[in-house]
Order: sequence, then C-alpha cells, then structure tokens
Amino acid sequence: MKKLLIAVLIPLAINSYSFNSYALSPSPIKVKQALDVAPESGFGGFNSATNSGTTGGSKAKKEMIFLVNNKKDLIDAITINKDHPRIIQVSGVIDVSENKPYKNFEDQKSRSLIKIPSNTTLIGVDGDAGFINGSIILSNVENIIIRNLKIEAPIDVAPKFEEGDGWNAEWDGINIISSTYVWIDHVTFTDGKFTDDMYQEKDGWKYVQHDGLLDIKRGSDLITISYCLFENHDKTMLIGHSDKNVQQDENKLNITLHHNVFSDITQRAPRVRFGKIHMYNNLFKGSVNKSKTTYPYQYSIGLGYRGSVISENNQFMIDGLKDHCKVAKQFKGNNLLDKKSLFNESRLKLSSCDFDDNLNWSVPYQYNLDDIKQFSNNYNQLVGNGKL
Repeated sequence: MKKLLIAVLIPLAINSYSFNSYALSPSPIKVKQALDVAPESGFGGFNSATNSGTTGGSKAKKEMIFLVNNKKDLIDAITINKDHPRIIQVSGVIDVSENKPYKNFEDQKSRSLIKIPSNTTLIGVDGDAGFINGSIILSNVENIIIRNLKIEAPIDVAPKFEEGDGWNAEWDGINIISSTYVWIDHVTFTDGKFTDDMYQEKDGWKYVQHDGLLDIKRGSDLITISYCLFENHDKTMLIGHSDKNVQQDENKLNITLHHNVFSDITQRAPRVRFGKIHMYNNLFKGSVNKSKTTYPYQYSIGLGYRGSVISENNQFMIDGLKDHCKVAKQFKGNNLLDKKSLFNESRLKLSSCDFDDNLNWSVPYQYNLDDIKQFSNNYNQLVGNGKL
C-alpha cells in the first residue's frame, strides 16, 4: 500500500513544479523591490474599470522566484511553468552571446533575443546587473515589470542596405511588440563601449550597427517608463513603427514617461505615431556642437502621424541651441501641449512654434509634479540602474 501511494504522489509533485530537468533552483527574494507593482502615476499603473495596473511577478509562488547570472539559467527561469507568475532576479552582467560572436543575421536572430513571458518581474539585484550582446523582447505578452538593469545597445553584425538611406541596423535594447501593461523603471540604456564614432564606412555609406534603445509598437498599450537613463545614442525611442498601421495602433500606445534623463541623445526621445504620450519631469541634456559630443542634438520630441504629446515640467538643457521650437520636430504631426517646461533656465515658450495644443484627451490618472530644477540637480542619485 505504501509503495502504491508513493508512485501516485511523486508524478503529481513533478507536474506541479517540475525542476528536475533544470539545473536552476528557486531563490529567496534578494531585493524587496522585486515585489513592487507599478505606481498609479502613469498609464502602466493606474486603476480603472478596464485596467488593473501592472503587477508583474509580484504574485509569484516561492517556487517561481529565481536568481540568475548566466544565459542558461535565465532561459530556464523564462521557460519553466508557462503562464505562472515569476520573479527573475539578475546578478551581474549576462552576455547573451555567451562570448561567442554572432556569425551572421540568422545566427544573431536565433541567439540574441530574450523573450520575456507574461506576468514577469525582471529585476537586477546589484549595481552592475544587466545585459550585453542581446535584445529583450516583449511580444504578445502582458503584465511585465523590468527594473534596475543596464542594457547596452546590441551591435548588428549584418546591417541591411536600403537604397537612398544607407545601412540600417535591426536590433533594439528592449523591443515591446503587441504587449500591454508594462513598467520599465530604473533602467540604464546606453551604447556602452561601442559608440557611433567607431562606425566604419562601407560602399560609401556609414556602416550603422545600432538601431533603437527602446521601441514600442504594433498596438502596445498602457506603459510607464520611469527613472530611466538614456545616454549616448542616436535613434533612441520609437513609438509606433508605421503610418499605415492604423488598425493596430489607433487608440493604443498610451504611454507615460516621467523622471527620465536623456543625456547626449541625438533624436527620438521619443518619436511618436498614433500614441497619446504624457511626459513629465524629464531632463534632456545635450549639445548641438559636434566637437563636444559624439551624439549632436537634433530634437527631442518627434511628432509623427496622429501622435499626440502632453509635456509638463520638463527641462531641455541643450548647449548651443538657440531656437526653443527645435526641441520638437514635426513629422506629419503637430499635436503638442506643454505646461511649465524649461528651455535651459527659462520658461519654454512654444506658442509661436506652429504646434497645435488643442488636444482631444486629458491625463486619466493622478500624479505629482516635482520641481524640475531640483530633479535636474539631483538626478545622478535618482535615475538609472543601481539607484532603486
């Protein structure tokens, strides 16, 4: 009788949480913030009749809390027990290429993409936690929290040539595709060791090997990006990838950007199609002088087809820029309402800049505006990875 009972119980235990095929074991919580949910002060966190906010893996059972420091363990933590809430804690720098250089486009596509499942919190537990040589992909998922990580922009080993446009790279630091309820917080995005001045020339064109740091597209919705540092990059953040994608993007791409710093960013901070973007208490730092930076400033806010932006209490500190109208650029769109932002140290005045500030929407959640000068003076202690 005892033998029969054991034979029945063991398979049941394995079906519930099957770790015997994985080297990975559950881990205790290493940082208390791993249990946080998204604050209600942004589209990713506010509660309404149709939106319960972003909770990530905060409801994970103890068997679904992991600590990883290499790609194999990371993939195990992602793969096990599909659809169960999980917390994946990252220690140290994970080289997604596993120190094996990508050979070509197909090799990079097959080995460099880390696909995060729904109901996940991905969080760094130390000051240098993060990823190199890879892309974090959120595709057709929901309820994701990504925090306290440093992500170096992937280097495309085989950019594609487009006639009249030159070489174009493919891979982004984080790519959010057809996904909802996302909170990205205290993440540092950077070109890292491979900067644009290191590009070679091929067939008479600059051999561009970086794409975006953070792209959000194809009907993604209800997203908050907070206390992140974007530094040393050209085409930074694309929201909505095509003017023709009306069916997916219309009435979607509701995104909040608050308390972020964009330092030495050339453009797309962000570039917006379709979306309703609320930006408050962000700092933009740069220079138009090519002798002072590898990433000379072109503009911050790109207004694309049906894109709409509410900007509040932001500060644009751009060395050498005289025309305040150039903090935003029109790409088939001009819907921009600004309230109390600063251009260098003076009030930003866009009334003479041919923007349409008669927007047909308002912010649906509660939030507090901080003194932008105080934030600008203290952002080094507040923003990016290692500052939770």
